[in-house]
Amino acid sequence: MSKRKEFGDFQTPCNLANETVDLLEREYGQPALVVEPTSGLGNFIEAAYSKWGDATSYRGYDISKEYCESSTHRFSTHPSIHIEQKDFFSTDWKALLTSEKDGYVLALGNPPWVTNSALGTLGSSNLPEKSNFQNRRGFDARTGKANFDIAEWIIIKLVDALPCNGSLAMLCKTATARKTAMHFWKHGPDVSDLRLYIIDAKNSFGVSVDACLFLLRRSDKSETSARVFDSLSATKASFSFGLCNGEMIANLSDYAECRNLDGSANYRWRSGIKHDAAKVMELSRQGTTLKNGLGETVCIEDEYVFPLLKSSDLGNGRTTPRKSVIVTQKKIGDDTVRIESEAPNTWKYLNSHSGVLDNRRSSIYTNRARFSVFGIGAYSFSQWKVAISGLYKSLCFVAVPPVDGKPTMVDDTCYFIPCQSEKEACFWTRLLNSEDCMRFLHSLVFFDAKRPINIDILKRINMAELARRHGAFDEALPYLQTAYDNSGVKQPMLVFENGQEYLTKNSPPTRLSC
Repeated sequence: MSKRKEFGDFQTPCNLANETVDLLEREYGQPALVVEPTSGLGNFIEAAYSKWGDATSYRGYDISKEYCESSTHRFSTHPSIHIEQKDFFSTDWKALLTSEKDGYVLALGNPPWVTNSALGTLGSSNLPEKSNFQNRRGFDARTGKANFDIAEWIIIKLVDALPCNGSLAMLCKTATARKTAMHFWKHGPDVSDLRLYIIDAKNSFGVSVDACLFLLRRSDKSETSARVFDSLSATKASFSFGLCNGEMIANLSDYAECRNLDGSANYRWRSGIKHDAAKVMELSRQGTTLKNGLGETVCIEDEYVFPLLKSSDLGNGRTTPRKSVIVTQKKIGDDTVRIESEAPNTWKYLNSHSGVLDNRRSSIYTNRARFSVFGIGAYSFSQWKVAISGLYKSLCFVAVPPVDGKPTMVDDTCYFIPCQSEKEACFWTRLLNSEDCMRFLHSLVFFDAKRPINIDILKRINMAELARRHGAFDEALPYLQTAYDNSGVKQPMLVFENGQEYLTKNSPPTRLSC
């Protein structure tokens, strides 16, 4: 296993280390103690020493014996620099960071850019003790939301150990900085003066990822916003993100201009079909012949085959499916044994690929009917949908039509609302793609996220208010009254019986400043 893979080892270039220290000098002044917990070759230690000299103490720690020996030799003539081999995950950082009595302490460095699940997959022992430090529950933990960057864990532990007024400056992914900030704002400890200075990770480390220098101070009073700067040399923030009424906002100033669209979606947004076996379950039509992802010709009954749109289709505004998908259930929990009698060729095909289907890795298939899928229900079979890709940075809602009378499915990287007619789907597609709705979404979306759009964001669009803003509330009212409930069954929403009167009386109140 390579050192880069196991330890997320991206050594900091000297020029980047020097730029970082210049920024820290300009903003915070000289520290009494600099601690680099994953010091590697010692480039940050060298940059800091070049700036502050022997008036500051320096301590570098690393799990690699090779790196420690190299750094010890490198700094052998500098008594203020101490290098020691340590495993971060078994070290008492509070004792180390509070040992300096005078002056402020700076935790500086470049922690590993790798996730705990990636290290587990690689069989690495370079992991923190297993614990649910994010307090994830149930399905979130089982489907990956409990996965975290090692840098996230390291930063949280360091800040928790820092003395009041101590500072932290770490290179990391911007998504890591944001999640870590969210952790502090919701769980503590108190932090202030949070900043993200964007860096060019491709130029510095040869990786295509959004990254930054993450700065903060340990404080006795927490702030719940962070400023974002376009570069290490920038002196003015381009925007701020943070908490507003307990929710994360990507751009606080933009959100303030369109916050009245923040509320209840009225519709239930759904994710598309999930099967985790694309080569078997997804089919391409070549003339009159169906082929699977293995290149095999597939001869099965039409009953369980439905047109499919994927994220790449929706992200590019395409509504003509290029693929089909085998849908084995009408709703989660359906017994699939009936396929054997209703569609024997389909059953035979599924069994011929049971090695793939019976061994899908996700635990969501455990103790389920054989060949189960997820993200399926009555809503999936609506003849029309309004859908959006969760993966694309260019936001675009698409009215999804049926094909030859069969409802079109979307994959599990897409989200949709079911509609009863073309007119309803086109109505909401027009409003959701409007300039004010797009501005609202852009104030909430972090485009560096792996999946920028998600249900948590979509369900915040107050579609009744959106219709009112466009003078279309009367047209929207019948749709809102018959919006699908959680089970996909039409049910009147009685709160709309008085229409405009209700909306006026219950419009979102003016909220406190974020």
